Amino acid sequence: MSIKLNSSKQLYITKLSDIVYDYYLKYRRKLVIRGAHDDFATLCTSDQVFEIKSAETSNTLLLASPLDSSSVNKENGCIALTVNSILHSKLELTQCVPKLKRIRQLFEENPYRGHFDDEENSTRKITIENLRNEIQASDEAIDAYLKKLNVITINGHLRLLDFDFRTKLIEYIISIISIQDWSKDNIPIDKCATEMREICPKYVAKQFLEQIGTISSDDNSISLNKNTISTHYALDLLRNLEKMKLSEFMTCWRECVPAEFPIDLEQLKEFVIMSEGTISYIDIDNLSEKANERIKTLFSRKNNWTLSELEPFLSSLTTSNAEFNSLLATHTRCILKDGQKYYVPKYG
Repeated sequence: MSIKLNSSKQLYITKLSDIVYDYYLKYRRKLVIRGAHDDFATLCTSDQVFEIKSAETSNTLLLASPLDSSSVNKENGCIALTVNSILHSKLELTQCVPKLKRIRQLFEENPYRGHFDDEENSTRKITIENLRNEIQASDEAIDAYLKKLNVITINGHLRLLDFDFRTKLIEYIISIISIQDWSKDNIPIDKCATEMREICPKYVAKQFLEQIGTISSDDNSISLNKNTISTHYALDLLRNLEKMKLSEFMTCWRECVPAEFPIDLEQLKEFVIMSEGTISYIDIDNLSEKANERIKTLFSRKNNWTLSELEPFLSSLTTSNAEFNSLLATHTRCILKDGQKYYVPKYG
């Protein structure tokens, strides 16, 4: 056998899970590698993310070109083999959670504040293509997060509405509804957006109206989402305070929103910590993506947690129920208090 080394080709080998194999080869769907220059690479399907890691192999692997009849010397039976790459490692795919918090960080560099917003500033403009190239997440996860952030499109760029500007828009809309004597369940989109032109362009107003309401079947009107509005006012009360007495908060919250709007603490489970008769705001996007650090932060704010209280803050760190339960078992332990199960730090 004679061996020719063709070292100009840099090849890698990896083992695909059944899910990824079927996604790519059986259904012929696109696989995308994503991540910024300083990130680890991720392989993304439309709804899943896999971290790509290099792992050493126990044996050196030679990747050779396929043999054909011309590779065999008929006189002496010698085989000419062309080796395209010598591998001492392989790539492993490990499912991971999407890394989304950078999206908000990018948007908060240049939030939209209305007519006086400077579209000509030098701050980087973000497009959906930018996010799908750089963010370590599937298209489905990116789209869901953009919807959660209530991002709007301005001149082809994605923008996050400034929180205080959102408050101004909501108050303006409620005022218009009162003046025009419209039903909160039947607000004409075009007319309302026209009335809002003093504080923002009509196309921005339309996008915002569609975010805070349910669009009718004919796309001409919305039914105001009362939970969305009341949740916004609750966060407006809490976001700049260290904490607030719960009874005082409930009174203020009730006074902030129209009488027919619901106020239910269940609406706030992803945003607040309640402990010893107080309530405080917590921004999940500011928590560490490392499980041990996040759990340490949570228990520094509150000693005992129920499962339903912990779940909103930890579920984004895991990809399955089994992984979530394993995380709890690793970092916490259960205690019974007044017949109720609580979670406390495992150590310390």
